[in-house]
Order: sequence, then structure tokens, then C-alpha cells
Amino acid sequence: MHVEDHLPPEELQRLAQAIPQKRIWRRFQAVLLARQGQAAVEIARNLGCSPRAVQEWITQYNRGGPTALQERPHPGRPPRLAGDQRDQFRQRVEAGPRPEDCVCTFHVSDLRSILQQEFGVRLGRQATYDLLHRLGFSSLMPRPQHPEADEQLQAIFQEVVVDQIQAIAEAHPEQEIQLWFEDEARFGQQGTWARVWARRGSRPRGVRQNQRISLYVLTAVCLGTGAAVGLITPELQTAVVNQFLDQLSQEVPAGVHAVLLWDGAGYHVGKGLKVPKNLSLIQLVPYSPELNPVENLWHYLRSHYWSLRVYPDYEALEVAALTAWRAVCLDPVLVQSICAAPYLNNRA
Repeated sequence: MHVEDHLPPEELQRLAQAIPQKRIWRRFQAVLLARQGQAAVEIARNLGCSPRAVQEWITQYNRGGPTALQERPHPGRPPRLAGDQRDQFRQRVEAGPRPEDCVCTFHVSDLRSILQQEFGVRLGRQATYDLLHRLGFSSLMPRPQHPEADEQLQAIFQEVVVDQIQAIAEAHPEQEIQLWFEDEARFGQQGTWARVWARRGSRPRGVRQNQRISLYVLTAVCLGTGAAVGLITPELQTAVVNQFLDQLSQEVPAGVHAVLLWDGAGYHVGKGLKVPKNLSLIQLVPYSPELNPVENLWHYLRSHYWSLRVYPDYEALEVAALTAWRAVCLDPVLVQSICAAPYLNNRA
């Protein structure tokens, strides 16, 4: 086969050695072997390809030199849903079902109908899943929302709380300010469900107790350091909260004043509450667990450690609670990841 003398063999060999893609490297090797006098059939046998492919590569090289052997751009099929339509569909999905949709949550069949009826685009099931993934959507378990939650009040709180923290900082000018969040969780024999891997189309079984032995886990986390303080107790009342606050006070380093944000539970606002001098309290707005990142910690513990298990007695519950708490809350990096509070992270 005739091979044009675009480059000397040494230069071709150098270019071939610098190519990471095997399919392109093979094209350069075909040219090198052809220059050595090998026939297309022999080259194809050595490189594991067809003689026709070898002939095409040599022809491309003869016409355009080494650049003709490179991978050609593959623009692919233009997207069926692009530009403003993509944004409109994203907003449609985020807004959730409308009354006329007659469903409580979107399934892929519903979204395929919306794409066809409202956007004039017909996609298969897998193509619809791929579109959702490209738009950043994933199938997630929603967080419960209290029917009396006031989103406007929550937005106001997120603005005002910064001023509250600043006022506390000004009242303690010689001390470092740390932001802490606290919450309590009930953990007992009546466990929760968690997602599991199973064969498609099956319905896996999971154990769930019906007994009523339980305990309480109190936890406070520091946004800035990832430190955590916990207490496990069989009952929850103001005296227990006072004990926890005293424990937290002892864990706060010298020269530091802690600002503790928590909800308005009765044992947080009772007359018998005793607040240590190195702590200041800020109460979250009612029915707003989304403002307390410790809620994320409970979800993590339940989904990773406290679900699909059997606990015969209180001692077993206590061991499980303590083991899981230590595994998660003694890791500051993990705590900061789970308990991020974007609306206050710049103040942590």
C-alpha cells in the first residue's frame, strides 16, 4: 500500500506513543506498519481489526496527514427539550402536581404525559429518567411539614437571627462566639423503615417491632467545629434539659460563648430552666424543623443505624443508641456535612 510521506516514521512513532485512546493509537500503528511494507490483511491481523478499516485509515492519512486520524467530533442528536422549554419543565416538576393532574406525586408515566401534552415532546421511560437526572432531579423521600408552618415567618427569622447573634456577640466582646443547634429524638422499639437494595419488581420484607420501650437522645452540634455533645435518658423533662445544658457548658472551651438555637418545646421554655453563663439561647420559629440541622442527624442515624432492627429491652436500645451516636457524632467532618445550615454557615 502506498503511504504519503507526511512525517518521518520516528515522528509518527512519537505521536502514537503520546495518544491515550487505543482506537486512535491503532490507526497510527496501521500507518507505521504500512510504511514498513506490510499488507492490509497482515496489519489487520496484528491490530485486531478488519482489512477494510486499515485501508480507510491509510486513505485518510494520505489525504489529510496525522490530523485526519484523530477522532472526529460527534455532535450527536440535538436535545428534544432545550432552552426555555427545559427551564419550564424543571419548574413544572419542582412545583409538584396540579389539581388537574389528579395525582399526589409525579411518576415517570405522568411526566411523559406532561412532556407530550404540554411541550409536544415524546420520550420513552429511560429517556425521561435520563432527562430528570440531567436536570438535577432524584427520587427522594420528602421531609414532613407541619400544616401550620409559616414559610414567611421562617424567611423573616433567617434574616433577624443574624442580628440576634450579632447582639449577643457585642454583649461578649472579649469572647469567641460559637453557633450550636440542639434537638431531641425519641428512639425505641417502634422503629422506622429505611430503603434497601432489592431485585426490581420485588417487595422486600423488613422487621419492625410493635413494643413501646423507648429512650431519648439529646444532641447539640457546633456548626463551626463539628463538635457534638449528647445525652441519653429514659425520660425527657426540664430537669434533664438542665443537666444537658450544664454538660454542654462544660464542653464549651474557655474564652468561648455558645449561642444555642433550639425549638420552643415546653421543657425549653419552662420556669425551671437554668441557662449557664457561657450559653445564650435563641428560639426557632414554631413548626420549623427545617431550620434545625440536627433534624438531619436524626434522619441519618435512623436510615443508617436505627432501622430494621429488633431491640429486646431498654439496655439493647441504649447500646444501639450509644454505638450509633459515637460512630457519627465523634466525626467532626461528618457532623458538619450532615448538619449544615446554609442560612447561618457564614456565621459559624
